[in-house]
Amino acid sequence: MSSLIAADNHPLVLAVLLSILALGVWMETRPRLAQFGILSIILLSALLGALQVLPRQSELYTLASHYLLPLSIPMLLFRADLVQIWRESGRLLIAFMAAALATVIGALIALSVVTPGKDGGVWLGIMTAGFIGGSANTAAVAAAMGKASDPFMGVMVAAAYTVGLSYLAFLLLLPGIRPLWRLLNPPQQRDASANVPLRRPESQVSAFSLAAALALSAMIVALGEWLYVLSGQGAVKYLVITVLSVAFASLLPRQAQKLHGHYELGQVMIYLFFAVLGAQVDFALAFGPEGRDVVLFCALLLASHFVLLALFGRLMRLSGSEVLIASNACILGPPSAAAMAVSRGWHHLTTPGILCGLLGYAIANIVGIALAKFVG
Repeated sequence: MSSLIAADNHPLVLAVLLSILALGVWMETRPRLAQFGILSIILLSALLGALQVLPRQSELYTLASHYLLPLSIPMLLFRADLVQIWRESGRLLIAFMAAALATVIGALIALSVVTPGKDGGVWLGIMTAGFIGGSANTAAVAAAMGKASDPFMGVMVAAAYTVGLSYLAFLLLLPGIRPLWRLLNPPQQRDASANVPLRRPESQVSAFSLAAALALSAMIVALGEWLYVLSGQGAVKYLVITVLSVAFASLLPRQAQKLHGHYELGQVMIYLFFAVLGAQVDFALAFGPEGRDVVLFCALLLASHFVLLALFGRLMRLSGSEVLIASNACILGPPSAAAMAVSRGWHHLTTPGILCGLLGYAIANIVGIALAKFVG
């Protein structure tokens, strides 16, 4: 059955998708709603797809997947200065690296119990990249492994977000569950750090700044594409994009800091991709035979992740707030970690949470592709 908006009515399809995107971005500016921004984009577009308002397939969707997605990755990573992350994140960086390792171990534990899809090892790498980094990493590793257009991608996204939303609710509610919170945050480990307001970089967005960021991103993507053609390995393209983008931010920080607006533009591009993905996803798939396996896989992964991280926190005498923000930054990303820190009054963890989340973006593609190659 055809949709209310025809697949070839590109202006109207784009208008609806951008309206959904704008709502999600607005939600991220509200402290109580920030964690649900990206999720709302996917759910709303999925709802309009299910109601046959938006088409399930369109040439516009192909444009977002093949061009906007790779172009967005460098712009999101130009902030990932590894030197700054190491210098400013302190104890939270240790907790975050433990969270990333716990995610990898949790994925391997989950795979020993249930196999998500036919190419279980490949999907393990894709999902692990998403949980260590974010939605951009999920998309990048899926594209690198030739799975971006695989029908099972919709099942995986539906199931992963179903479990991810439940995990977010758990993290938000945990400080209010006193018996569990006392175990995670005993008196001798409570964080007594003074609240430090979030330091925001000055933004001087100009047409030149945006054009320069776009040009640099396009050159990085073009180089990745050229090496992909030479090697015939899809993973090479996204590894090159990731390494060059992080190298620019880390080795030329002054030049990177002169670029303004690239992160926001990259965010719009990647969010548009996920609005497109949502329109193509049927969340009922999460409760079908294949979806149930992915839900179980993700649930086991996150349960293992949290238990291992909590044990590490006790061993290293980390506070409960540090453990939760590290887990949030790893599994759900910088915006969610920052929003949780602000909403809980842990302002001194806001900037470190963002920086650790950016580190997740920087390493997740490499970790995910490596897992997909070796386990798959």
